[in-house]
Order: sequence, then structure tokens, then C-alpha cells
Amino acid sequence: MTSPWPFDRLVITGSQLALRPVRDQDLPALLAVFPDDFDLDPGYPPMPDLAPAADRERRLIQSIWRHRGCWTPDEWALDFGVWRDAEPVGIQTLEGTSFRADRTVDSASWIAKPRRGNGFGRHARAAVLAFAFECLGATTAITSAVTTNQASLAVSRRLGYRDASIRPHDTGHGIVDLQHLTLTAVDWSDAGSHYPVEITGFEACRPFFVRS
Repeated sequence: MTSPWPFDRLVITGSQLALRPVRDQDLPALLAVFPDDFDLDPGYPPMPDLAPAADRERRLIQSIWRHRGCWTPDEWALDFGVWRDAEPVGIQTLEGTSFRADRTVDSASWIAKPRRGNGFGRHARAAVLAFAFECLGATTAITSAVTTNQASLAVSRRLGYRDASIRPHDTGHGIVDLQHLTLTAVDWSDAGSHYPVEITGFEACRPFFVRS
């Protein structure tokens, strides 16, 4: 029987990595490399009676499940597992809010600690940007990072993002300055040629996204 959830057959393959939407059977492998320094969504408050490591895993799993369960063509978040030679590297999320109106996508990701420093974060984001611009008809991608996170900002700028505004952000543990950046489809047409990908299984997913 064919699954009514078509994202199980979507794959983005690049020169270094393969990305596919996270399935429940992927979770144990991804949780095994989940870093302890990734800032989780504050919308999933901690459960004090759970051990901290178990609670972090619970919050990550719930966020993935909520993204599936709350999907609409106008407001969605798609969590891709990132793999290299069948080994887990991390998770790359692509998100659209008010996608019908603004054709804008945002992104977030984490990379396993032993895999950092190899360009995998850049290649994973390039893969979902190619998907957003070439398949979904996005016109703009946005991202942000704390102004002290020069590694993340360097990745964005290398992919063609341009600095926008700096705004204060309340993390729940204090106020930080966030650097916001934008990337247009026009700018991506040049930068994207450095990160060719093959996208398969998209046609079955097309009705899940706004196109008109």
C-alpha cells in the first residue's frame, strides 16, 4: 500500500550528502548524534521529572511530530535528516510561514559534533535552498544568527545571503543580538550553481505546497 504521506519518497542528493525527510525509523540514529549545544524551541518546555538528556530527545521528537501534524500548504516545516554514506550527520529544517503571501523560507539545522568543520552544514543548507527555489517557487530565503556566532554567519554569507537588520532577541535566558540575513532567488541563481543537487520524489509532494 502506498503511504498517503508522500515525503517518505522525497530525496535531495548532492555531491557530499543525501537529505530525506525524517521518518520515525530514522530517529534512533539521529538521536545518537544529537548534540547537547543545540538550542531547542522554547515552545516545548522542559519536563523537570525527566533526565535532561532524555528530555532534550523528547523535545526534538515532539517538534518533528508537530511539524508533520500541523502541516498546511501555507504554513509548514519540513525536517530533513542529513546523511553521508548512510551515516547520520544531522537535521536540516526548511520552513515556510505565510508562504502564499510572501514566498519566503527560513531554515535551521544542527550538525553532529564529530561531523563539524567539514562543510556539511553549508552543503545541507544549499540542498534545501535548491529545493525551495527550484521546486517550491520561493523568492526569498531568510536566516539569522547571534552576532557572536561567526561560523554560522560565514556559512550564510558564503551561500550568497546579504546582511539585513540586527535586532534584539529574548532567549528566555537573556537578550542577545541577532543578525538577520536574506537571500533572493536572483542571487541564488549564481551561488546555487556551486552546489548541484538531484531532487527525486517531489511530484507526489507538490500538492502539499502553495503554488499559485
